[in-house]
Amino acid sequence: MFENLKSFLYKTAIMILFFVLAKSCVSDYVNGGDKNRIVELEQMINDKTTITADLSNAYTKTTIAKVVKLYKFDYSFSLNGQAYSGKITLNEIPNTNRLNIYYLSNDPSIVSADPFEDLKSEKEKGNSISDLLVGIIWGILAVVLLISLISGFKKREKPKTLENKTVNRNEKGKSKIKKKTDEPVEQISEEDKQRREIEKERIRKEKEDPTRFMPK
Repeated sequence: MFENLKSFLYKTAIMILFFVLAKSCVSDYVNGGDKNRIVELEQMINDKTTITADLSNAYTKTTIAKVVKLYKFDYSFSLNGQAYSGKITLNEIPNTNRLNIYYLSNDPSIVSADPFEDLKSEKEKGNSISDLLVGIIWGILAVVLLISLISGFKKREKPKTLENKTVNRNEKGKSKIKKKTDEPVEQISEEDKQRREIEKERIRKEKEDPTRFMPK
């Protein structure tokens, strides 16, 4: 029971992830890149505002479609006596715990490890049909998982339905037997009993009379 529940929850989580990825890809194709993000990245590049940040030893690894691997680190740095920290996603694990990153001059909490690559990616959104195709693939995978979950749920419900039908049939059979046993017994009066006894005696005597087949 626990294993079935665990499998169901795992498939449900994967299905939701596929739906989110599909929506994200299709939305990027329809709406294009984030205009505010493009402005921020261009400002970082033009201002050349960089700083060396400290990275955490621990990181979270995410694999997309078993091909793309992303690594999310915690970072922190100080600027003009003010401490800043957050999370940053990298395409590979750096060799040291210190990383040179770009930040937005008017809001240092907004950073990028590679603003040139991020800017290129944002501008390609909506211009390349690959986003739409990838979104469709994610959507198909999500639908396949949804159908799998529904069919698995129906298979688990079938034995219960058959069991209920068997119980209902047994109950019907019992009710029929009960009805037969509950039928009223015919009441015979003493006078009828005597008549039947006389008739039985007459038939018995006729059978015992040896001359009943002889001509009269």
